[in-house]
Amino acid sequence: MTSLLKPGDPGWMLLVGAATLVANGTPLNNPISLQDTVEALTYNVLQFGVPAVLLLRLADTLVDARRLPAWLAYPAVVAVTVIGGVWLIAPALYPLLGKADWWTRANDYALASTTVVWHALGVGVYAQLRFSRRAQARLQALQDAAALRERQLAATQLLALQARVDPALLSDRLAVIDTELAQAPQRGQARLAALIELLRALQPHVQAQLSTLGREVAALRAYARLVSADGQHTERLHLASLADPPDWPLAPMVLLPLVRPLLDDGATLWSLSLHAGDGVAELRLRALGPDLAQTRLAAGHAPLHELAQRLHAVHGQGASLVLLIEDMPVFKLTWPLPT
Repeated sequence: MTSLLKPGDPGWMLLVGAATLVANGTPLNNPISLQDTVEALTYNVLQFGVPAVLLLRLADTLVDARRLPAWLAYPAVVAVTVIGGVWLIAPALYPLLGKADWWTRANDYALASTTVVWHALGVGVYAQLRFSRRAQARLQALQDAAALRERQLAATQLLALQARVDPALLSDRLAVIDTELAQAPQRGQARLAALIELLRALQPHVQAQLSTLGREVAALRAYARLVSADGQHTERLHLASLADPPDWPLAPMVLLPLVRPLLDDGATLWSLSLHAGDGVAELRLRALGPDLAQTRLAAGHAPLHELAQRLHAVHGQGASLVLLIEDMPVFKLTWPLPT
């Protein structure tokens, strides 16, 4: 029985008992003493309030488990509450709470006839509200599922887009590598290795539905090496705290397109760091130099609106990509972590 109770149920038991007492005309139509009022309230709470709430919880459980239809379970609550309260519980309370001298069997039937009306109305309203909430919950669940499918589709489309290597990027870098292989073979080999690493990172894994932070950082690191002076280091992009990034889900085609125009600028320095807390991850891309004017000019080349749309398409409105101008420009990319 205690497993059926919820934290607020004692209050509901008191309310149902008091409402039954008032609805049946006592003490409004019958001036009685405070002691008699307390006694009558106690009777109504124990007769009707306690069984009504317990039976409603049982009916909810049986209906939710599809063991009883609602049209049978909730009317049964009214019938059992009234019959049990008038002819079973009340006689058991007479030795404890006393019985009025004038109370007769006819009063039992009168009490039952009025109580069944008020309880039927109350249970009917309760059942209607409960089914309305359940319908709203089912609708919300369907909407959430549809939104999830849309985000998964967007992620898949972005993965396919990411796998299409930019022909201009490939031809430009291959031309540079070809020249370096002839003039500085060691540097050319290093840049070729960076290009291969980039192409490998851009290819989605088999059956992958979403990219990860680790994969996106690997692609970013390879690109930073590809455009570096020696093809081996990432001197214009400091990847602070990202030596071994976690494999958290992250929308593809956001991080690399954000950083690429900044590195292609060729004159600015940037630092990327990871922060997380309260179920949210945040990447901070902070300008390091050479000065505010030049870094602001470079930051203006980032396609923020398009990238933010991609981020929202995959992670929902809880994700964001913003540019803040502090002492230096800072891009903040945040997205919710899976629970």
